[in-house]
Amino acid sequence: MKESRGFAVGEQALTSFDRQFSMRCRVQRPDRYRLLDALPADAPRIARGSGVSYVAASFGVDAITQDMAAFDRLLAFDGERGLLRVEAGARIGDVERFALAHGWYLPVAPGHPAATIGGCIAADVHGKNPARDGTFRAQVAALELWRDGGGVTVSPDHGGDLFADTCAGFGLTGTIVSATLRLARAPATLVVRRIPVESLAEAAQVLRDALNVPLLYGWHDGRPGAFGRGVIRIGLDTGDATAAPPSRLPDLPIAIAPSRIPTWNRLGIALANGMIRRRWCRPGQSAVTLADTLFPLNAARPYFAGFGSAGFVEAQWLVPHTRFAAFAAGLEETVARMRPRISLISSKLFAGEPDGLSFDGHGIALALHLPAPADAAQRAFLDALTELALAHGGRPNLIKDSTLDAAAVRRALPGFEATRERLRRWDPDGHVRSELTRRIGL
Repeated sequence: MKESRGFAVGEQALTSFDRQFSMRCRVQRPDRYRLLDALPADAPRIARGSGVSYVAASFGVDAITQDMAAFDRLLAFDGERGLLRVEAGARIGDVERFALAHGWYLPVAPGHPAATIGGCIAADVHGKNPARDGTFRAQVAALELWRDGGGVTVSPDHGGDLFADTCAGFGLTGTIVSATLRLARAPATLVVRRIPVESLAEAAQVLRDALNVPLLYGWHDGRPGAFGRGVIRIGLDTGDATAAPPSRLPDLPIAIAPSRIPTWNRLGIALANGMIRRRWCRPGQSAVTLADTLFPLNAARPYFAGFGSAGFVEAQWLVPHTRFAAFAAGLEETVARMRPRISLISSKLFAGEPDGLSFDGHGIALALHLPAPADAAQRAFLDALTELALAHGGRPNLIKDSTLDAAAVRRALPGFEATRERLRRWDPDGHVRSELTRRIGL
């Protein structure tokens, strides 16, 4: 598609980051707020940030994608109170670099630096320690939505229903055009302590004991015979308030060309796990700049390319503490029996309250990356994982898992129908839609 901005609508092939959805879509690139309403009133539409969603949240077969890339300005900064107002198309990597240069940062940031502020709000993403920092809505002091030809400003204390429904509302309440963000004072460096673990149950206890640190997550081997072995990374504030230097790594690209020969076969997974175990799964600690801890995916180009054209899926489930040990044991047994290819497992601690479609609650979250999810054996394992997680009260991350269908989502989220009705109040004719909302029945 030729790069054009304004009213014009053209066609473009759009692909989800996990490569599970690809289709030719109609795309508009507005560069004025008034052009957000230039489409026919009954035209299906969906806003798009950088397009790094795993689950096709910003395009659909019958919807016009409204690309928000032109709306990327930093609008106002209060350096005394740590408040930053930005347009919704601003990328979080750019926002973090600006904030760090002034001694501040956003504690909640997703892994991809190209994710936009509007996308972070619409998905209510989490960061490196959601148990301490919550999800992205905790960083939003106010936001502006474009609805019915004009801007509407809402906050947690003003227009609360519309604010709450917009966070993890996947774009259905209106087009997010700007937000005022709450920043936190930034340490220059973190001392990252490594604690090896031999099982997911052990990892869960280490995570619970750490709790109030800026960075807290685990990496684990997903192979039978080595299942759950790994390391917990605990980032400790050094107390140095000097602004952190920029990361030395360039940002992860929006699109990564797949390797012609996929890396993540059984041999590749075994070699990678062995290397990581030798290098990182040993007790110790090292100083790391805050900038490098915010976006660890910047070092992961070969990793994502290695999935090849078949792509991958990230199945992420949050399981309550009281059920986690049994869930982990069941998962280990299922992996031993079905022998799926799992390129990695990560673990995080959560301590929030679930609201609507958000990914939050009290428990341990596991994210599993599986190559070639369309393969019969891989898909069978994903179905078994879903059933196992549901049996233990698991809550799925809808913005990550492209294999979940409407039936599974309704079983996982008892309040789904009530949330759906709440969202439909803001768009009663169902004009806002995407492949994600179609698949899960929103």
